[in-house]
Amino acid sequence: MGRSSIPPALIELSNPSSPEAQVNALRTLKNEIVGHDQRKELAVRHGVITPLAGLLRTEARKGGKRRKGVQNGNSSSGREDERALEWSTEDELRLQATLMVGSLANGGPAFVTPMLAGNIIPPLLEAVSPNETPSKPLVATLRTLNQIVDAVAQEKPWTDLSDGPVRSSLSIAVYEQIYIKTVIESFAQILAQTSASSDVHQQISWTAKLIIKTCREEDQKKLLLDAGILDLLATKLAAFAAVDAHSQRVEPRTSSRDELPLTYLPDILEAISAIIRDSHFNTARFLYSQPIQQLFGWPKGGTAGPYEGYSTTSQVTSWDKLIPRLQTMQSKSDSYTKSWPALGSYTSAATSDSYTRLPSAETLQPNSSRTIITDESENPLFIWLMFVARRGEGRERLSACWLLALLKKFGERWPLNDPSKTTRERHFSYLIIPLVVKMIQEANPTSDQSRKNNSLNPRAKDENRFILERSTLILAELVTSNKVLQNAAVDAKILPVLVQILKKSFDPVITLSKPLWQPRPASPQAQDPMVDSASSTLGRSGLSPEVLHAFKYRESALLALAAMADSQDGLRKQIIEIGAATHIIDSLVPYSEAPPDPSSSTSRQIPTSTTAKDGNPVPVLIAACKVTRSLSRSISVLRTSLIDHGIAQPSFNLLTHPNVQVQIAATEVITNLVLEVSPMRTEIIDAGALRTLCEHCRSAHFDLRYGSLWALKHLCLGLPYAMKIHCLDELGVGWLVQTLNGDPAKTYVSTPFGMGTPNAVGEQVDILNAVDDPHMDVDEESSSEEDEDTMTDSIPSVRRHQRPGSRYTSAANIRDRLQQIKDDEQDLRLNNERDDIRIQEQALDFIRNFITEDKASGEMIDHLLKSFGHTRFFELLDAKIRPKGATTQPGAPSYWNNTPQRTSFSSPNLGQPNWAAYPSTELIIGTLYILVHLANGRPQHRSLLISQTQLMQHVLPLLSHPRRDVRLPCAWFINNLVWVEDNTDENATRERAQSLRQLGFEEGARLLGRDMDLDIRERAKTAIEQMAKLLGDTRGLGYGSGSPTFGGSDAGGVGGLASMGGRLGSLHSHRAWGRDGG
Repeated sequence: MGRSSIPPALIELSNPSSPEAQVNALRTLKNEIVGHDQRKELAVRHGVITPLAGLLRTEARKGGKRRKGVQNGNSSSGREDERALEWSTEDELRLQATLMVGSLANGGPAFVTPMLAGNIIPPLLEAVSPNETPSKPLVATLRTLNQIVDAVAQEKPWTDLSDGPVRSSLSIAVYEQIYIKTVIESFAQILAQTSASSDVHQQISWTAKLIIKTCREEDQKKLLLDAGILDLLATKLAAFAAVDAHSQRVEPRTSSRDELPLTYLPDILEAISAIIRDSHFNTARFLYSQPIQQLFGWPKGGTAGPYEGYSTTSQVTSWDKLIPRLQTMQSKSDSYTKSWPALGSYTSAATSDSYTRLPSAETLQPNSSRTIITDESENPLFIWLMFVARRGEGRERLSACWLLALLKKFGERWPLNDPSKTTRERHFSYLIIPLVVKMIQEANPTSDQSRKNNSLNPRAKDENRFILERSTLILAELVTSNKVLQNAAVDAKILPVLVQILKKSFDPVITLSKPLWQPRPASPQAQDPMVDSASSTLGRSGLSPEVLHAFKYRESALLALAAMADSQDGLRKQIIEIGAATHIIDSLVPYSEAPPDPSSSTSRQIPTSTTAKDGNPVPVLIAACKVTRSLSRSISVLRTSLIDHGIAQPSFNLLTHPNVQVQIAATEVITNLVLEVSPMRTEIIDAGALRTLCEHCRSAHFDLRYGSLWALKHLCLGLPYAMKIHCLDELGVGWLVQTLNGDPAKTYVSTPFGMGTPNAVGEQVDILNAVDDPHMDVDEESSSEEDEDTMTDSIPSVRRHQRPGSRYTSAANIRDRLQQIKDDEQDLRLNNERDDIRIQEQALDFIRNFITEDKASGEMIDHLLKSFGHTRFFELLDAKIRPKGATTQPGAPSYWNNTPQRTSFSSPNLGQPNWAAYPSTELIIGTLYILVHLANGRPQHRSLLISQTQLMQHVLPLLSHPRRDVRLPCAWFINNLVWVEDNTDENATRERAQSLRQLGFEEGARLLGRDMDLDIRERAKTAIEQMAKLLGDTRGLGYGSGSPTFGGSDAGGVGGLASMGGRLGSLHSHRAWGRDGG
């Protein structure tokens, strides 16, 4: 091999003799370093970064001035002079320098570090303006920026700060330079171009890819939204869809200026997905954008105009014809049948319109008429995306399914009476899930198709890798908390494939990046004093692409398994039986970086292999915690497979991981492992979980605080007396009081416009009182569809003005909807109030479990009252159930009427309390269960409760609350208060019953005796009969048969009804088997 020409080229760059000589030197240098990491390292050490940055800065300014003069019409020459100005030696110099930077970036993150030190990225970003940079250098600049972003993605993620985000500090430094207003505005200018030039198409594609790779944080998405980039991407998407819409008609079509070649569709779809991911407001901005509404919306009264000069509204375009209609019976006169014949039919040789169908229900019943399809078809945008997914392959299919998954998630959170929600599960089950499963199976590293793709060109290999990483993530997004889609995936035999992929990710990864021998000493050489030290020193080497790929698809496979196992016990057992437990345990091991080898001849050693013993980066650890949390929701799995594989210790070790996100994920696992039924509970307590969780309760991070208190709530239940005392002391009574008091500056009653929702009596209620916990029980007789209809009908911003099934409303209503969704997601005050209520709810649950005792000795109640102080404790409880502005009234108000039927809660009643003035319903429920447990103590505790007149007066109205889970603890509360402990307690109990009658609880119990809920009725009837027996009143008798014996050993003492009430309160704390993080 001849001597390298790098030093002479560097001399020419540092001391240029002419622009032409500089161009030649750059070409020579570029050709020398392409594909040779050692030569790239040599060039950087000789100071190539500084002259490159200087060239880019100088030529960007010169080129910008010349371009502005031409575009503004200031050039005095003709077309030939203009073309000459379009490309010059300076432009060629900038192009070669840009290509040189891109080649260096291909060397990995080690070369990006000196680029950042040499400020080489700012001049690149200055050149992304299409108004100042010729097309060819602009394409090269965008490609180089993508190469830099790809390089920083390879940096080791475990080099993060202890409390920093998941991404590395190097990528943050690059992203901060990209996401500034001027650069984003240049991106918008590029995306707004409508030229049919291939260079312009490439510019749009590279810009979209840059957004895909870098858009992660909320502030980044906000910059893109403010610059109008989401609307521009929606315009490009609508142009693609308009072509397919016109294919359903025969009239000639005028091409749209925004129309791009089909090969660029995946870039547009993925860029939109990157912006709307994890943001319902951004998703709504996309769905309600003008291009999407014009093309896919159902306009009212013809208000929406045609798109780009031709009509493509759904009144004209039959979107349903793009995908098969899912129905069991069809009419022969239905034109749709001719396009999509039933399965098993065939075309007659005589005529293409003749179909022979299999016998159907109609043929077996000649007198029955054809069934009319009454379900409204799917949303037109969903239909088109399903069509794209079914038509395309590779990235096109993948990107369409990814966007569909994100839009489905938005639709579940904000249905807004979308009539498609009733049929969406069927469409996804039959049309999307099989496609996603097929992509996963074909991308499986052990499949023949995957081996074939990997043996092709590098581009096909990279696409196959990307499909493997993304397809499993799409499956996880689709099936989360959806049993129908989970079963559809299981029917497609996806579980063995996911476990196989997870297992494959632990195979040793052999790379070809081992450094070759170099003719220089191991000790560092003396550096040229004329060369800048920072820009000529390489950074830390990153992961090889093979290792990074293994980590990515390991993470995706774990997330898919977590989603599949989140709600069905049978699937959890299947995952364990297939053999996933061992690999999940291995995924919980954090990465431990080995110290550098001082004898190495180079500092840029790249790992040549990775195994399970090497550990896992932060994203994999979080995904492993999620699947462990899902599996631990099963009692049988928790008590067998997980304990056999030793899940407790690795999960506990992650509680002290340096990264706070890992701590949160590990806390969610520990929450399930410390339940009373868990055999690993003792092991985790002995390891010091109690102290660690109490320390985390004082963390500045809310999610960690919230999750740790949830875990302590479970841990405290069933502990011995001494350990409970230690737990309370470790947590601190002062901290609990402060948590329960919340922020006095906050209010839970006033709500902004559009944020109120009606309760069961039709009154406007704070949105914070809405049931947003998926694990909470609600009245079985209530209908979720009716509740949503009531909610949307009562809010002006989402009220329907036309037919009930209409999806889209006027522009004013759309603005109101967007504001409602934005407030729900971004309003700091509302989010703080929600967080405050959530952690107060956990604090109340902790107190309830603290005073829960198997034998109801009352010792824990005594200790709690002594620690808090009687007055302060009951004031805390009273504050959680009394309405705003409530005052103590002498005597007991009468909330009851004497009508034989229970008061209807479906219509406002003058005698009903104003529930909008009450605190959050979940706080009321938590407080009531504490009262149930207090009443489950000794007789003295029951008497103490009744003596709290103000508290009892505030409990009384809750007996008529519209929520079942509020009325039920009220019934248990009355039951426990009139419970006869033994013969010596009969007189005291009679006095308590008399006090309850005077307070109005007897009438309240009678009202509960006519409750619509059977459980409440039975509890209330028991209390009524007991009160009647104690007071000698026969009015309460006859409410039910088989009245139990009160008092004495036959009643079981405290193990009777009182114990049942207490145990019910304990079970209330377990309403989330495997909590989902809130």
